[in-house]
Amino acid sequence: MKEIVLSVLLLVAMGVGACSTVVPSTLYQMRGLDPLSADPADIALRVDLPEGFGLLPGSGRLELRATDTDGVEFFGSYPITMVGDVLQVAPASHADLRALQAEIGARKEADPDGISGSLGVDFEPCSDLADIPETARVSVDIRLAADAAFLPLLRDAPLVDALEMAALEELTLCP
Repeated sequence: MKEIVLSVLLLVAMGVGACSTVVPSTLYQMRGLDPLSADPADIALRVDLPEGFGLLPGSGRLELRATDTDGVEFFGSYPITMVGDVLQVAPASHADLRALQAEIGARKEADPDGISGSLGVDFEPCSDLADIPETARVSVDIRLAADAAFLPLLRDAPLVDALEMAALEELTLCP
């Protein structure tokens, strides 16, 4: 199983798996957004894969992780589903995600510099092609608020790099 994994460090910066095409202006614009206060119903991603590729249904997860200075780790993994043309946290998981956001937020309020974390999304692409074209690219846009515009998170990254693989046979066939 090969997954594309995206991580957003809480409040300040982002890292993207093996991809080096994170859009710097998005990093700047997102510095004022707080994933701990983002409504789970509003968090959304748009993924633009090349023709012949898709997302394996049921493979997506949103992961919220934080660690405090005492080494206590907070972690939650929530299914994401396709709603129209965007990936969103499954409604059945909204309450659990809100509870974890509140727990991490309370710890952060008690010790603002003593906690670090990430908000990440991973999903498994699938394909019906016999080979990954060298020119295949992937782009991802993110939104943390319903009234906000989607911001480019990853722009025209080589798909092979994003998947950290060289052979298409490692991909699952799309249903």
